[in-house]
Amino acid sequence: MNTQVLTNTIEQPKAETSRNLATLCLLVTSSCAIARELSSPPWLSFLAGGALLCFFLLQWQRIARAYRLFAIVVFSLAAGLWFSGRLDTPVLVAGLDRAAFFTLFLTSLAVIRESASSSSLVHRCGRVLVHQPPGRRYLLMSFGSHLFSVMLNIGALNVLGTMVQRAIRPINDPESRRIGAIRNKRMLLGVMRGFCGVPLWAPTSVTMLLVLSGIPDLSWEQYAPLGLLWTLLFVLLGALLDRLAYPKPQATVNNPGGLSELTPLLPLIALVALIPSLAYLLARLSGLRLFSSLLMCAPLIGLMWIWVQYRSKAFNIRTRLLLRRLQRSFPETFTNQRNEVALFSSSGLIGVILIPMVDPTTTSELLARADIGNAALMIGLSMSMIAFSFIGINAIITVTLFLGTLQQLPDLTISPLVQASVISITWAVFAGVSPFTASLRLISQFSPVSPIRFGLQWNSFFSVSVLAIMYTVLCLVL
Repeated sequence: MNTQVLTNTIEQPKAETSRNLATLCLLVTSSCAIARELSSPPWLSFLAGGALLCFFLLQWQRIARAYRLFAIVVFSLAAGLWFSGRLDTPVLVAGLDRAAFFTLFLTSLAVIRESASSSSLVHRCGRVLVHQPPGRRYLLMSFGSHLFSVMLNIGALNVLGTMVQRAIRPINDPESRRIGAIRNKRMLLGVMRGFCGVPLWAPTSVTMLLVLSGIPDLSWEQYAPLGLLWTLLFVLLGALLDRLAYPKPQATVNNPGGLSELTPLLPLIALVALIPSLAYLLARLSGLRLFSSLLMCAPLIGLMWIWVQYRSKAFNIRTRLLLRRLQRSFPETFTNQRNEVALFSSSGLIGVILIPMVDPTTTSELLARADIGNAALMIGLSMSMIAFSFIGINAIITVTLFLGTLQQLPDLTISPLVQASVISITWAVFAGVSPFTASLRLISQFSPVSPIRFGLQWNSFFSVSVLAIMYTVLCLVL
């Protein structure tokens, strides 16, 4: 026992030191990414690459095997192309910049998630949503889940799933159990579909990061109005199908509070709107891209949110609490993303160095010879994304390669808005049906069914309906 205690006493400071150094590496990488957005010298790209490499070395043993393998393949490919003379310095610099920018994305939004995780506002809004009457419960759960997910990402599923589970109390009466099971299913589907709507527009989503990085001619402010329209239709379609499946009961439910009970949601809505608003202001003042400005604003908003959470304390106590949070919680929050950092940075690098190897003329000739039109091309891309998601291939890899290849085609006449819409809608669909997605695996833990049954039985009709509508529109428009 004494030996075990001594070992733990020695190992704990080592782990803490390693975590702090890894956090420093992420901060250096993110700082270099911001500096490169401001047109700083190219040597910062190599500094960012070196910091990323140090991060991998420090966290290597704790990175999942699949992500380690992918990182090894990507960096080996980059080294092989470099030493063979097929990769020149400007392309390598661009690849390192993309990897650093993807790391900045993860690091910046981690601050928001860390801030939201301890917010009483989030938990208060969750309780309000769960206890809504049946007539409007699904729609509000879906809407609330969407707001939560913009801030918390997949953490929103855990927060709301836990609240749903607590709201459904075990009852012995068979009829009450049946009603409780229906209530559980409807609320979880609302939570899941609200989460799945985030890739359709949110600047905090991975999908928007990949789409805007893969389509240089498209900016977030150009796409956002269309993405918000898709989000609204996505949520309303789910509400319509829910109402058709479970018609409103004849007996009215007593709810004296009415819509006034929803007032706790207003600060959350304002907070979600604050992020792009401040980013837009910074972009106009600095001339930076809106997406880059957003990643610079997000950590500041997150820190301000933590500061507000300590508003009942004296100024000096609030300051000490904030500094202690920065020292204790944030290193763990940042390094817990080690798998995502490996995947994102490697995908960013391979998306830059590998895509130029594709012969655009040959690819275009093959498409013409096969008589594949624009509609068939986009439908085929969508179906391929879904197929790959069902065999466990991460969508970050497929979207990076697909979008990069599309931009290489010399005769491509498909609007960037159409490309972004197809990618984001398809992502929203497979996130709710593929058992290999982390979101479906997590939400199914709060249900009595497996991820496969949740996606393919509970959510399949909705998903097929979305795809059918999108494919029909593509055939009519393109």
